[in-house]
Amino acid sequence: MEKETLHRFFEGKASYREEEEVCNWAEASENNMQEYIKERKYFDMLLVHDKKNRKPHISSGNVYQLNIILKYAAVIALFIMCSLQGYQLIQSTTDQEMNMISVPTGQRVNIQLSDGTNVWLNSGSKMEYPAAFTKRKGKREVTLNGEGYFEVAKDAKRPFVVQTGKYDIEVLGTKFNVDAYNKASSFSTALMEGSIQISDKAEPTKKIILHPLQKADYINGQLVVEKIQNYDIYRWKEGLLCFEHIAFNDLMKEFEKTYDIQIINKNKNLENYICSGKFRISDGLDFILHVLQRDVKFSFSRNENNTIIYIK
Repeated sequence: MEKETLHRFFEGKASYREEEEVCNWAEASENNMQEYIKERKYFDMLLVHDKKNRKPHISSGNVYQLNIILKYAAVIALFIMCSLQGYQLIQSTTDQEMNMISVPTGQRVNIQLSDGTNVWLNSGSKMEYPAAFTKRKGKREVTLNGEGYFEVAKDAKRPFVVQTGKYDIEVLGTKFNVDAYNKASSFSTALMEGSIQISDKAEPTKKIILHPLQKADYINGQLVVEKIQNYDIYRWKEGLLCFEHIAFNDLMKEFEKTYDIQIINKNKNLENYICSGKFRISDGLDFILHVLQRDVKFSFSRNENNTIIYIK
């Protein structure tokens, strides 16, 4: 630790960050504490010698007593400062600095939260989460608008809660997928491991427990629970676009989300066409549409700005 930093700390002129550094350094080891005490005594002796006009004669016995006093005074001062430092840290985290991550359309993001929870966010998703989950708060809460795959770090004392527009999902430690884009007014969650509790925001007493290999979909104003039939559709985090027995128009909506483009279907013959397939997202939309053309007859073109695809 630099002496200049320590002296600013002793004078009360250190910055908040410097105070934190000194406290952490002094408490890290016995050697650091001894060095802190030694430098504090030296600093205090300088203050004594600076008072030339009032300088009394100090005998060897008095010097020994003064050293003892300075030693304990230094420790007490450090304890007080570090206690205040800890208080300031608690105060700053009480206000909980929140982070917001927004995923551009056509991309995916993988982040790790402060508790070790791993999160993959799909195209066009937004998630708000605290910079750190404090122990003072009983729950670990995040807010999701979009699709996310969560591998939650287990903590029996602090449940993990994903808040969405319609429902809240509470877990202890598990793996699950949530699809809840606000603009789509839809909700779907699938459980791979552990268990999750789903609560209706409008009616909090309405709760549903999901067990492994189950999913819940918002259909006609209520949640419908059933067994997961196809895990491939949750492999988007691996860069795969998988779909099975999906209506053509619904598939086009998935493409719009994935590739950030508007698709207008003018071919009414395709409305009842049911699609299945598996592609890499990196294959590109044109390639996927060309493959689909092998099974059903249609053509497509783009506008001049390359923002709209017309299906004919």
